[in-house]
Amino acid sequence: MPQFEQVSVFGSLIFWSLISFGLLFFILKKFAFPPILEALEEREKKIRSDIENSEKLKEEAQEIKKELEETLKAAHGKAETILQLAHDEGKKLQEKSLQETEAKVRQIQKDAEQEIQSSRNKLLQEIRSYTAALTIASTEKFLKKVLDDADKKRLVEESIEQVIEELEKRQNN
Repeated sequence: MPQFEQVSVFGSLIFWSLISFGLLFFILKKFAFPPILEALEEREKKIRSDIENSEKLKEEAQEIKKELEETLKAAHGKAETILQLAHDEGKKLQEKSLQETEAKVRQIQKDAEQEIQSSRNKLLQEIRSYTAALTIASTEKFLKKVLDDADKKRLVEESIEQVIEELEKRQNN
């Protein structure tokens, strides 16, 4: 092997290479490695603190989420309560309106019954007067004489009673 024959030239080269490497290593160890290691340690500390902060933020987010869920549940409960109260109030108003309407209907019915009774009495009074006049006129014609007041009154009363009895019979049927 011819390349190893020149060991004397390479020996000094190897020696100075080792010396240069040692010196470079010493300079790097003395001046370059400490700032690099310090920067790495700072970076590691920063990463650890960021991880811790993110864990804290995650826990805070979980707590906020729980609080919001509780608030939401409370809001739903309040909304249901409000809806129930509104529903109950609506029922009360509906019942009140129904009662007022029923009272008005009863009053209208009562008024109508009174009006019907009044009209009936008025009609019966007119029928009595017409019946009396008709009875007197027909009786005078039938008897061809003029009746005195006592006879007129008696005939009117009898005729009215017969007409009323007849009307009542027709109403009952």
